[in-house]
Amino acid sequence: MSGGALSYERFYNGRTNEWLLRLGDPRTPPILFVPPLFEELNRTRALIVAVMRRVAAEGNGCWLPDLRGTGESLLAVEEVTWDDWRHDVSAAAGHIAKESGKRPVMASLRGGALIDDGVEAIGWWRFAPATGAALARDLDRASLTGGAEWAGYPASPGLRDALRASIAADVTPLRTVRLETDAGAADHKVAGPALWRRSEPGTSAELAEALADDLIKWSRTCAAS
Repeated sequence: MSGGALSYERFYNGRTNEWLLRLGDPRTPPILFVPPLFEELNRTRALIVAVMRRVAAEGNGCWLPDLRGTGESLLAVEEVTWDDWRHDVSAAAGHIAKESGKRPVMASLRGGALIDDGVEAIGWWRFAPATGAALARDLDRASLTGGAEWAGYPASPGLRDALRASIAADVTPLRTVRLETDAGAADHKVAGPALWRRSEPGTSAELAEALADDLIKWSRTCAAS
């Protein structure tokens, strides 16, 4: 089966219209992918789309939003607050529920797990969730070694402080997946590279397949419960 061609939709967050990338039939059980934050999104976007394509081929509608100040958003990141990003996720989920007639499964990667809990979802699947403090330290180090402030993301002091203080909320039902090299607690571990650590964007067909297989099986369990 094929995941089909990429298509794009707009969702309104109360202030701006932002983009949603969609793969799959919008009438099928929906999955909202919440992306990593800052430079980690650029390094993992190809992986996310590969996972979406595989999941869509198995009968799910998959959406990936551009948060305010990211992707094709017309806002600059320095204009964005932490609450804006949380509200974007909720607004995207509302759009998806309206289009599909169903509550979505949330599939969050890395820092996306910090902003995915304000949604009426049927379940949460998180890959390699990180604390905001850990993400902020990585951005601070990038500033020191690369010469660009926060790896070229001039976020406001309020956004930086909110990131540093943020941890993933407890949600249920929840499934956490990590790499085999990650010592953190997980329901399942998979082999593959930590693409967010690389200096350039990349992907891994093997990792995409492993993540997609796990997400497909778990999302069906959520939908049946």
